[in-house]
Formats: sequence, C-alpha cells, structure tokens
Amino acid sequence: MRIAEKITFLTAAVIISTSAVSSSPDTHSPAPADSVELSLSRAIGLGLASSEQLRMAEEDIRKAEAGITEAKSAAYPKLNISGQYGRNIKKPVLFLPPEFGQAFGVSSSYVEIGEDNDFMGQAMLEMPLWTVGRVGAAISIARSYLKAYNDREAAARNYACYTVREAYYSALLARQNLEIARRALRATGESARIARAGYEEGTVSRFDLLRAEVELSNREAPLVQAENELARSYILLRRRCGLEPDTPLELTDQLGPVESPDGTDTLLARMHHINPEIEALQSQVSMRKHNLDLQKAERYPMFNFTAYYALQSQWSNDFIPEDNAIAKNAALQIGFQIPIFDGFETKGKIRKAKADLRMAEIELDRNLRDKELAVRSARLALIDALSSLEGRREAVKLAEEAHRIALVKLKNGLATPLERLDAELAMTTARAQLAEVLYSCNIALAQLELAVGIDMAAEYKQ
Repeated sequence: MRIAEKITFLTAAVIISTSAVSSSPDTHSPAPADSVELSLSRAIGLGLASSEQLRMAEEDIRKAEAGITEAKSAAYPKLNISGQYGRNIKKPVLFLPPEFGQAFGVSSSYVEIGEDNDFMGQAMLEMPLWTVGRVGAAISIARSYLKAYNDREAAARNYACYTVREAYYSALLARQNLEIARRALRATGESARIARAGYEEGTVSRFDLLRAEVELSNREAPLVQAENELARSYILLRRRCGLEPDTPLELTDQLGPVESPDGTDTLLARMHHINPEIEALQSQVSMRKHNLDLQKAERYPMFNFTAYYALQSQWSNDFIPEDNAIAKNAALQIGFQIPIFDGFETKGKIRKAKADLRMAEIELDRNLRDKELAVRSARLALIDALSSLEGRREAVKLAEEAHRIALVKLKNGLATPLERLDAELAMTTARAQLAEVLYSCNIALAQLELAVGIDMAAEYKQ
C-alpha cells in the first residue's frame, strides 16, 4: 500500500475509532436510560447486600444465638410425658413349683397373669439444683461464640467494602487510561495528517512521515488494550456489586487525592481498639478459658431434683378401665452424682482444654503482629503514593506545556513532526503516571483502613 493511501486509511481509522468509542456507555457521555449510575457509596451498598460471605457470617450469628438458648436450657426444668398401651394376645405366665400349684388347686405348672389391656403413663419433672459452674461455663462459652461471630461479621463487612472499593478504583483507573489512549490516538492522528500534508508540500522528510505513520499504528493497540481492561474491570465491579453481567454502568465518582495518614502509634492504638478480627480472636481466647472451667467442673458433684406422677392399669372387658383398676403413684426425689474415678477421662479433657487455650492465645498474638505489620506497610505505601502525587501533577502540567509549545513551533515551521510526536508521547506518559499514582493513593488508603479495622460501611453510608 502506498504511503498516501496508508495515511488516509489510518486517519479514517482514527475518526471511526474516536466516533465509536465516544458513543460507548463507558465514557463520560450521558448514560443510556437503562444504565446504572454508580457512585462509590452505592456500589458499597450493593456489594454489602449481595456478599455471600457476609450472608454466611450473618447465619453464623443466628447459629451462635441459638447456641446461647441451648446452653441456658440446661438451667431450666424439663417436663416429659410418656405413655404406653399394649394388647396382650397371649397373656404372660408365671411358673410355679408343683407344690404351690397343688396348694392353690392349679393342675398346671404355670398360671396366666395380667389382663387383655395394659396401659402405663407417666409425667416427669427434672431440674438441676447445683451443677458447680457447669451451666454457667456453658452459657459463657456460647456468649463468647456469639461475640466472636459478631466480630467476624464486622470483619466480613469490612472486607466486602474493601473488595468493592478495589474494583471501583480499578474501573476508574481503566476509564481514565482509556480516555488517555483516545486523546493520544486523536493527537497522533492529527500529527500524521499534518506530516502527510507537509510531505506532499516538501517541508517534511519521508522519515518524519514514516515515524508519524508508525506512531499512529502503535497508538491503536494501547487503545484496544485500554478498552478491554475497562471491560474486565466493569465485569469485576458488577460481580462485586451483585449486578447482572451485562448491566451498563456509569461511574459518577472520580479518582481523587486523599489525606495524609495519622501517625503509626495512633493507627496501631486504633487497630488494637477497633479491629474486628482481633476482637474475634480475643473472644476465642475467652471461650477457651470458659471451656477449661467447664472441664474442671466435671470433677465435682451434681445435685438434681426429680418429681414424677404415674398411672398404671390392666383390664379386659370394657373399652376403658374402671376407676378401681387404675393404680397411681407419685414421688419427689433429690439425687446427687459424685465422680470418683472415670478412667482419667476428665484429666484428658482438661489437658486438651489447656492446649486449646494456649493455641488460641498464640493465634491472637500472631494475628496482632500480622495486623501491626499490615498497618505499618499500608501506611508507608500511602505515604509513598502521596509523596509522588504533587510531582506527577507538575509533570503533567510541564508535558502539556511542552506539547503546546511543540504545536506552536510546528505551526511556525520551527519544529519537526518528530518533536511534536515526542511531546505527545511525554504528555500521554505523564497523564497515565498521574492516574496510576491517584489509584495507588486510593488503594493504599483502602488497605490501611482495612488493616486498622475501620468500619467502611458506616464511613461510606449514603
């Protein structure tokens, strides 16, 4: 293909590509009627409503609440009613010695006993009187479980917020990079057109024309990559927000600067105070302590109270027995159970409970150290990003001014198309670097808040 035809083709491609992408719903143009306008706060709300992990944590809370009810039931009286009816097809017999049978005038060696119908009913009331701390320890264990699951639910909520923020910031960065790629393509297309016109007039060398042509071709691949990256980031954002995969989105927020973080000591003190994961592990330690108390209580006696009332009757002729055929009995009992020797079962349970407690304390200490490391690292990452932000902004201003000067010089014949292309490349690079730094600032802040344990749902609540 001749140079002129190729330049014409590439210039047309620029125009078509620019027109096509400017009509895409992913740009800053007005959103279609059926698109979802998505701010960061709304995205977080949708993410919390659709998070499977958060719903599972909420079910764990309900399970722990039921565990408290179950533990308290051991302290309440229990009433049971039981009954049994039987029809004797063959009545039971009682074997007698021969001399007994002769004495009673019975010729066989056995006699039938009972009647055709047999009924027995009983109501029993049982109530613990003194369990030596068993019931209290069981209730404390259940409450510690509930506290741990509440803290885990808070941690799951924070993590769900973080994943939405991460996806939202990634989408904003991808959108910004796409806009930069489009602007670069338009500017390079204009350079190629000017280079072609200058070549035809004899003011631009063939090398400069080829350079403009190659640069224009090289700008198309980054544009396609930016479009695909934006599509991927939108797919992830829709998944994190619980939206349908094909839902058109219109992001209403922008990547902006963030404030400098507090001091390390302040952040660490806040982390120790509010981090839900640490609080959940502290509840685990408390639960293990109560479990140890429960196992130790197995060495001590138990006292309980029992009351029962029973009816018993046997009859043959009528549908129901007569009053004089019904036997009744009732009793009140106080019982106790003293463990003497259980084959060292309780001793083994106590040793196991002590090991579980030590493991919970070790796990708490390990997570404390890991969280402290995460807070320190995230804070340093945020400081690094903020330290380069102002420089990147100045670099963009400088690159834009250099590009403007290059355009003026080229218009007045004081510069070559190569200088304009170099200025455009520097400007594109500076803009992309600024977008990356803004993204790094926001991601580092989100990571720092997650490590500290700040309630992001409350912070971004609409």
